[in-house]
Amino acid sequence: MIPPNVEPAVRMLCDLPEARLPDAVESVYLYGSIALDAYVEGSSDIDFVAFVKRPLTEEDLAAMADIHKAVDKAWPGLQFMGSYLCREDAGKEADAVTAFPSYFNERLDPNGAHADLNPVTWWILKKRGICVYGTDAPFAYEIPANALVRYVIGNMNTYWHNQVNRLEHRLLSLPDDPEGKLPPERLDEAVEWCVLGMLRQHYTIVWQDVTSKLGAGAYGLELLPERWHGLIREALAGIRFGAFAASGFGRTAALY
Repeated sequence: MIPPNVEPAVRMLCDLPEARLPDAVESVYLYGSIALDAYVEGSSDIDFVAFVKRPLTEEDLAAMADIHKAVDKAWPGLQFMGSYLCREDAGKEADAVTAFPSYFNERLDPNGAHADLNPVTWWILKKRGICVYGTDAPFAYEIPANALVRYVIGNMNTYWHNQVNRLEHRLLSLPDDPEGKLPPERLDEAVEWCVLGMLRQHYTIVWQDVTSKLGAGAYGLELLPERWHGLIREALAGIRFGAFAASGFGRTAALY
């Protein structure tokens, strides 16, 4: 299930800690688009969770930062995003986990900034996660379907509510206000992120399950009237052609 262009980079990310910090990492799992069989080259992140055997020291963190730099240099264009946790923290949300490192936007943060720990992450990890290093042991936590739906509804009423208001404000700004205009490329990104993101939310609420952006697009084409199909296809086309990769909308963690 791991795309051929991704597998060597993932192997490098697992092999280097084994060589430099042999007593640190217990196992590494992939989740996100790869686990959902919806990875798009040039567009999708490589989402991972690494479970550590012990808390990482400052020296460990420096070594891990060097390892990530080496992987990024060897495989430019691949966007890794993940967290380093103790196994007992699996299933918890970010604010319930004591300081842990996370990797986001080519930077290792020791305090878990931008960590993607939420019910959607844990749902995918337990049901579809791919163990790429260490022992694939069963996860003890449970994410009830109603908890998944509650998270999505809360996400809609916070992040998505603010996002829509922000876009509306930008789009309705006066034409002579250069700061208020949304450049065409950003508008394309907003179409991709918002159309498919909201369809993912709807899918989860209706089916109490998780789908990818591509799956959400297919779902929308089946569900919505034909007058919306052009917009959905436009969003899907943007992802397939990789325009999503540089999007400020898509590079925000802990959102679904």
